[in-house]
Amino acid sequence: MKNTIKLLAIAALPLGAFAADVTGTWKTEFNTRIGVQKYTFELKQDGNTVTGTASSDIGGEKSESKLVEGRIDGDAVSFVEMLNFQGNDLRITYQGKASADEIAFTREVGDFASEKLVARREAPPVNIVGQWQASFDTLVGVQKYVFNFQVDEGKVTANATAVTGGEKREIAFQDAILHGDTLTLVERRQIQDREISISFTGRVGQDRIQFTRSVGALGSQEAAATRIAQAEPQTINRPRQGRGGGFGGPIELGPDDKQVFPDPTDSIVARRENIPHGRLEMIEYASETVGTTRRMNVYTPPGYSTDKKYPVLYLLHGIGGDETEWERFATPDMLFDNLIADGKAVPMIVVMPNGRAQKDDRAEGNVMASAPAFAVFERDLLNDVIPTIESRYSTHTDREHRALAGLSMGGGQTLNFGFGNMDKFAWIGGFSSAPNTEPPAELIPDPTAVRMHMKLIYLSCGNRDGLIRISQGVQRHLKENDVPHIWNVDGHGHDATHWRNNLYYFAQRIFQ
Repeated sequence: MKNTIKLLAIAALPLGAFAADVTGTWKTEFNTRIGVQKYTFELKQDGNTVTGTASSDIGGEKSESKLVEGRIDGDAVSFVEMLNFQGNDLRITYQGKASADEIAFTREVGDFASEKLVARREAPPVNIVGQWQASFDTLVGVQKYVFNFQVDEGKVTANATAVTGGEKREIAFQDAILHGDTLTLVERRQIQDREISISFTGRVGQDRIQFTRSVGALGSQEAAATRIAQAEPQTINRPRQGRGGGFGGPIELGPDDKQVFPDPTDSIVARRENIPHGRLEMIEYASETVGTTRRMNVYTPPGYSTDKKYPVLYLLHGIGGDETEWERFATPDMLFDNLIADGKAVPMIVVMPNGRAQKDDRAEGNVMASAPAFAVFERDLLNDVIPTIESRYSTHTDREHRALAGLSMGGGQTLNFGFGNMDKFAWIGGFSSAPNTEPPAELIPDPTAVRMHMKLIYLSCGNRDGLIRISQGVQRHLKENDVPHIWNVDGHGHDATHWRNNLYYFAQRIFQ
């Protein structure tokens, strides 16, 4: 009831209680008996009083006059211009109705003339020179930017210092353009040896730039950049806890985030001449999912024979890789030759397909733009890749003899496809899984079914990896629901050594 009374009281107030703000520059152009007249009004409002000047151009004769008797009541504004035109003193009255950006005036010149005109507010000059700061909440964590803009004869020079997790990088923006109050910038960034383009589009206000930051198919984020006072040093607040994360966001380690396997030596991928060796070959297959012929790298173990059946590990790459990435990062033929020779792993076939399920599947240009194709690959894997392998090689065809693992984007694919197809896979391993990983509750909606069907869930990440929060979320969900799993947090970042080492340990635990 009290709120109702307040609203009624407000409604009863005179319009003058809600006076429009007309302070600023207003321009108009209109036809009169003596020709076209151009006016610029400089208005200043103080309460209900309006003062200012009027600059006029009448047939090429320019003059400036003072405005008097100015007043505003609600949206009704009025003032008088005292104009001397060709030696004559004229009293010109203005009665208008104001909105945010227009004033519709009736202009009367004594008994001589009356005109209707509309004056429009001029936007204040845009000034971006100086430093601005903004934080963007992205898929890989909060990214903090300090921008520095300079303008010389209309040309914009833009650079920035950015912090992602604990990693600091310097940026020289390309294609910096200021058009009216719209600012556009392009950041080019190297991720996994690939260049991606990040575009910024900003609407400039007096002390605020409303930015949209876009990273191709990975989406966009909104953030307001605020001006840094000139005396303020160029600093970015770093997380008070945790460690620098390199690629990704802030790192916070919990009691479960421990290394459970020691780092192996580089000898795990050294070629040993005194042991049998398997074969690594590139094959082609017809993908009905993509509608083209695609390639995959296939390792067959030493002594491979069609007289016996083999289990199969499907091994997926990251967003900047392809079917050759595991070969470059971990020399899997050497790694598996050595494990099998030492009796630490069972002889198995290892399939390394291209997880970018699109016709142009090369990891070139803006690799982030191909992110949707990594989701499409689930169909390619189930409907094209696995049937091809099982028709060409001597394999078991049941779920207990299929494993799925991957690094980064491939780690996210592994978790999404593995938990989503437990009738196809019994062993899964996600190594520093990327943000394409589904939220834990959606990824594992039925923990009881996972406990019943999964023989091994292996998760790993480095404690210097800014993407660790992705794997942490999955691990915490598994633990809360009593789902058995391995969680190995070593001292690496988002790098090939971590992926190689955890493939080494994962391979020893599958098909046993």
